[in-house]
Amino acid sequence: MELFLLKFSACLLVFWLTYVLFLEKQQMHHFKRFYLLGSFAMALIIPQLTIIEYIEPIVQNFEITTAFIPIEAEVMPQPIETSPVLTLETILWSIYILGATLFAIRFAVNLFRLYRQIAANDKQRNRNFIYVLLKAYRIPHSFFKYIFVNQQQFENNQIPEEVRLHEETHAKQWHSLDILLLELLQIVFWFHPLVYILKHHIKLNHEFLADDAVLQQGVTTKSYQNILLQFSSNTHNHQLASAINYSSFKKRFTVMKTQTSKTRIWLSTLLVLPVLAILFYSFAEREYVEKEQTNPVDAITEELKEANKLKMTYVNGATDAMMQEYIAWMEAFERTNFINNTTYQRIVAIYDIMNNTQRNSVKKYPEVPTINLSKVEPKSPSKIQFESWKDETVFALWLDGKHIENSILNDYSHKDIVYYTGSKVLNNAMSKTHPQPYQFNLYTKTGFKSTYQDSQIKRYEKISKVYSNAITEYLKGPQTDNSELFILKAQADKIYNSFTKEELKEHNILPCPPVPAKNYNGRTQQKATKEQIAEYNTWAKKMNSAIKKAEATNNKSSYPIIKKKEYDKYYKIYRNLMSEAQRENAEPWPNIPPPPPPAPPAPETPKKTSKGGPNANGVYQSNEIEPIKIYIDSDNNIQLNGKSIKEDAINNQVAKLNKHLSTDDHRKYVMASIAIEKNKSAELAKSIQTKLKEVNVFCGSISYLENVSKSNLPKKSLNLYSGLTVEEAKAKEKKIFNTSEDSLKKTDNTNDNSPWKVKMATASYEYTDDNGNSTGKIYLDQTKDTPPESTLDFVIRMAKEGAKFFSEGQPISSDDAIALIKKNDQLNVNAREKSKDGKSLVYITKKPIIIDTKVGKDNPKLQKSILPKVNGESISSPKLKMTKKEFKKLKLSTEKGKVKSFKVKIPGIETEFIEGNTITKTTISNINNFKIENSVIVFDIKDEKGSNVAPLIIELTD
Repeated sequence: MELFLLKFSACLLVFWLTYVLFLEKQQMHHFKRFYLLGSFAMALIIPQLTIIEYIEPIVQNFEITTAFIPIEAEVMPQPIETSPVLTLETILWSIYILGATLFAIRFAVNLFRLYRQIAANDKQRNRNFIYVLLKAYRIPHSFFKYIFVNQQQFENNQIPEEVRLHEETHAKQWHSLDILLLELLQIVFWFHPLVYILKHHIKLNHEFLADDAVLQQGVTTKSYQNILLQFSSNTHNHQLASAINYSSFKKRFTVMKTQTSKTRIWLSTLLVLPVLAILFYSFAEREYVEKEQTNPVDAITEELKEANKLKMTYVNGATDAMMQEYIAWMEAFERTNFINNTTYQRIVAIYDIMNNTQRNSVKKYPEVPTINLSKVEPKSPSKIQFESWKDETVFALWLDGKHIENSILNDYSHKDIVYYTGSKVLNNAMSKTHPQPYQFNLYTKTGFKSTYQDSQIKRYEKISKVYSNAITEYLKGPQTDNSELFILKAQADKIYNSFTKEELKEHNILPCPPVPAKNYNGRTQQKATKEQIAEYNTWAKKMNSAIKKAEATNNKSSYPIIKKKEYDKYYKIYRNLMSEAQRENAEPWPNIPPPPPPAPPAPETPKKTSKGGPNANGVYQSNEIEPIKIYIDSDNNIQLNGKSIKEDAINNQVAKLNKHLSTDDHRKYVMASIAIEKNKSAELAKSIQTKLKEVNVFCGSISYLENVSKSNLPKKSLNLYSGLTVEEAKAKEKKIFNTSEDSLKKTDNTNDNSPWKVKMATASYEYTDDNGNSTGKIYLDQTKDTPPESTLDFVIRMAKEGAKFFSEGQPISSDDAIALIKKNDQLNVNAREKSKDGKSLVYITKKPIIIDTKVGKDNPKLQKSILPKVNGESISSPKLKMTKKEFKKLKLSTEKGKVKSFKVKIPGIETEFIEGNTITKTTISNINNFKIENSVIVFDIKDEKGSNVAPLIIELTD
């Protein structure tokens, strides 16, 4: 507190001197106002700011050596400290609190007096100001918007306009707010003379501002000065009000005549910056922080970029050389009982590396108690104990590891010492340099942190750096012996394991990376890498599957096309790089048939057949439907039919694949099969699927390989017509859709054992909004009302989905539920709830459903959906065509009541919830930018009766 007051006072003094010497007489009153107020703020802030200075870390080495000082433990008697009841500190605080209380009372009394004057006297409003008419004579003064004047003078117009303007300026510029802040500051610093001095300057500057405002209205300086003299003859001290003050006239008249150039104003303003800088660097707190050393783990990671390509291993036991070193050390220890700490730590690391068999074959090293200095708690001396250390005949002192004279303690207090250790030295251990009987090590906050609290972190950083340098040297050499690296890593791991989870997180301590393996034949690869094997297996599995399918169907056109470059690449991996063990675990080499004979020479006039033929350039071009197989890996890299491609180039390439097809055939039979490695690529896949419509690819699928791998299902590319001619595709289409009855059951001619089935059903779709609300099944053929699902069919479907059934509130099996409905199809069924495990709950009851009653377990009902009315007219189908203009006037209603709310989904725009039965301005704005090739869906329509209203699919036209 004392130091803060000194710094606060010094800052105020510098700000005040700068103001008096350079700013007070300048015509820059607004800047001076904020400078003076800011002086208080900066004087309070600057002493609390902290300048952090980074210093080199203090390295402490704690080694066990043969030299030691025999020390005899002795307890030093410490005098008992007694604290006096009445101290100087207590007296000073009592005086301060008394003074602050008196000034606070004075402040409250002055406020009350002003309030009483305002309440007890007549008031008259003039523009934004309120004139308080006083019966007693007082010189005009103001407090915020209140201007106090003598009533007789005001009513007789004896107050000059200049005086009114002067007081109105005080009110308009909120000078009373400055005074209130100063009064509050004065309560806290009532004992500080500079506070009173600066308060005087602030109030004087208020007068400068008011005078300047009057003179700016064209009033002559001389006449205005005469008016001021007339209205200051009977001065009165108003503590919280702004009033005309005679004592300040001399300075005010001087400033009125002063003219300040713009250059001088700028120079005076800029003067503040160096003043602030000097005060900041002079009076801000300083904190010394050790420089953070380069993270050894990061350095190791950088140096291992090349080594990480090799196999990284952990040793399985100590080497023979390590075992011999350990045995030799143990024999030497048993002879001498001598331990060198550096060697000892190495022996401990070797023992940690040993496997169980090796440890059982040797004797364990002697365990030396280790002290984790970072766990030492702070311990401060008493004031009396601190004073006793100043006796240089008794105590030899070290401060933060450095020997000091005892007199140095005069620069410190007992609170500056956060930890100390000391003891008595035996007579035969005393030296001429330090003959005192007691030796004490003292530590400040910085020294204690460096020596104790950060000791374990420094040990870890030191061994990590040694480990990093050793790896660097290892990688430069032949890389045939990495045993030394294992010893260093074991030492680092031992320290790393001593940290708590909190310490690891707080100091961002990372484990050391593994040791690079030996490289017996330089850098020549001996086996295929995991990446090469994985790449080969993917290709071979694909080829084997395609060849097997072609052989089963006896369709030569189904054989995969293999490029020579691709063939050579994977043949090299399989035959040259893989070891025998790797080949045994890999996919077998594909049974590739011999290559076809070369194409015949092109005739002059090529004749096109249904199967295709050579084009004008003699290049054979098939009339078959080419597949579109798109693969997106986990990094969103895209492949089209096995070749890498950019997203914006897909459409251009796809358009070339089946350009021999007509537009209608292209739309019907060309399918795009998109497979994504990770579900996170779904948005990219959907985007590609949408863009493919631009090149007439309207059919396709997205395979989520991440889900497929979890279900253990084989990967399947869905392309119904790829590899077929258009005629063959049409025949297959006719076979699939030969009857409407078969269309509900027919599956693609896939293998019976395959888990992949292509079900053909009545064309329909279902839309789910952002909150999971469903429109229900919407049939594409809307020329007729879709027949509702029967109750029995509904119950059977719910049973297949694993629903739970209840009859009159009691649980029953799905078979019992089906039997009940078969027996009586007039029973009421409701399935709108779901259990915690996500299964539907189906309730069957005999009781009738009352529409207005809240639906519960005892009265469920499966309601048939009704079509809403559009613009007051009934409709026969939920699929409508409207112009944008007609849609903007959309008004919904039902036969049973008024529509209360509904939802609108415009493709590419978030679902909008609308209260009422007409669309909003937001919808109209979105419709203006809507593309007409898509449809708008209106769903979740709610009326007053709670009807089940069917959704609308509205196709918009211009």
